[in-house]
Amino acid sequence: MITCTFPCLLCSKIYDTKKKLQSHERTKHKNNKSIPHYHILDKPSEEILSFYRDAIIIRLKSSLGFNRHSIGKKHIVIDAFPESVFLSLFENENSFKYIPSQRKYQCILEGAVGGEILKSILKYDQVIFRKNKNTSTKGYILLEDNDGQYKLTFIWRQKEWKENDRLFLTGILSINFITNSGGFINE
Repeated sequence: MITCTFPCLLCSKIYDTKKKLQSHERTKHKNNKSIPHYHILDKPSEEILSFYRDAIIIRLKSSLGFNRHSIGKKHIVIDAFPESVFLSLFENENSFKYIPSQRKYQCILEGAVGGEILKSILKYDQVIFRKNKNTSTKGYILLEDNDGQYKLTFIWRQKEWKENDRLFLTGILSINFITNSGGFINE
């Protein structure tokens, strides 16, 4: 009988199930920023970063609508998103964390401060809203209102596909947020 072991990549502990390893990571390495394989990742060029920033902006803006049917929770997925790009964009944020057993990164931006951070990361001041000048309405990412602050969650995870004795790997970026719409005054 073959026994599987699941070592913690952040300390010397070894577990007999993946579930126990994940429980250990949640309690002992809750806000982990250490990435054991960081040294093997290539730093993306500014041109590559610009390409993926644009991809995020386009997907965010295309999810913003101008009427009551286009508001609410949104979930965007961008396939074939490089791990090194996610790290370059988000690794310096306070809410950034890495979960080794899941090969997953997370960064949560919250409230008006989160909106400002997003503008800085993507290098575009108008990323959180879209205007329709014909109807004087705008769709926007809801980050703060009278009821409180809202989150914009970025998650990168590695996806695997096994077929014909071959392992295929890719990165997936998921973005979760809430949208709203309203009027604006032309200036």
